Amino acid sequence: MKRVFGLCLIACLAIILAGPSPAASGADQMTFYVIAHTGPGDPFWAVVQRGVQDAGKALGVKAVFQGPAGYNVPEQVNMFNAAMAAKADGIATSISDARAWAEPIREARKRGIPVVAINCQEPEEFRGTIPYMSYIGMDEYEAGKTVARRMLPKLKQGAKVVVAIHQAGHVGLEARAKGIGEVIAKDLGGKTDKLDITQDATQAIGILRSYLKANPDTAAIFTVGPLGAIPAIKMIRDDGLKGKVLMASYDLEPVTIQAIKDGICEGTMDQQQYLQGYMAVVELYLNAKFQLDPADYDTGRGFVTPENVDAVAALVKAGYR
Repeated sequence: MKRVFGLCLIACLAIILAGPSPAASGADQMTFYVIAHTGPGDPFWAVVQRGVQDAGKALGVKAVFQGPAGYNVPEQVNMFNAAMAAKADGIATSISDARAWAEPIREARKRGIPVVAINCQEPEEFRGTIPYMSYIGMDEYEAGKTVARRMLPKLKQGAKVVVAIHQAGHVGLEARAKGIGEVIAKDLGGKTDKLDITQDATQAIGILRSYLKANPDTAAIFTVGPLGAIPAIKMIRDDGLKGKVLMASYDLEPVTIQAIKDGICEGTMDQQQYLQGYMAVVELYLNAKFQLDPADYDTGRGFVTPENVDAVAALVKAGYR
């Protein structure tokens, strides 16, 4: 996956230093939408929203972040269609379901509206069938393998692990789970179960407790985002499972950061979602204003562990990581 550290960032820096254009107000102001499969009530997406808003201010454009209260693909598509009807100057969206997005994005492109994908892509078998212009986000499948490999030294041969998924069927989360399972099977000869824990924290704790009771030999829990990590952390803490069941996760938010400090969570993959919101607006703006073609931007970076957690904790609290 290509990184856009050159033209986009240089152009963006020049724009920011110059300040917003005098024409960037009133009827002449450009409007860009970033539409996700979940809204800012999810701590992860609140950071994306922050990036969208900051980019809009820096560029002197109207930047709108939207998403359903909970994972809801039809509602997300309706928001996308409304943005088209409003004649947006550009739209970014997460490809939450490959079958749902080909036609709306094709229609937007027919209308001359630039579209980029953020956060998650369609599965490999659908790759190239959805005509967005670039992808800004983490390679979910490779991230799954990376986190599993980070955990290998702590797991025994033949280990049994569970991947707790809070949005079953979500292509990005399923890709993470696939990567985890492949590494556990190949490198450890182990077994991976997938568990739908739902987005309800209370239900998630109950489902996890029932699973562990039925599978007491479980060596590790992999959660695939904050909505799964937060209830898993509470369960491990409340049930005295620290050191007995290992845990690793994805994304940064205060509860996971504290769990890393407390030794409950071994670490979490940071996909720097602030960049997903910020760079989506930047790339759409550069395309709409200067016809510069968007390019893929890999926001996935390192693994946050007890060794480096203090360096990012303040930024998590501030809403940037």
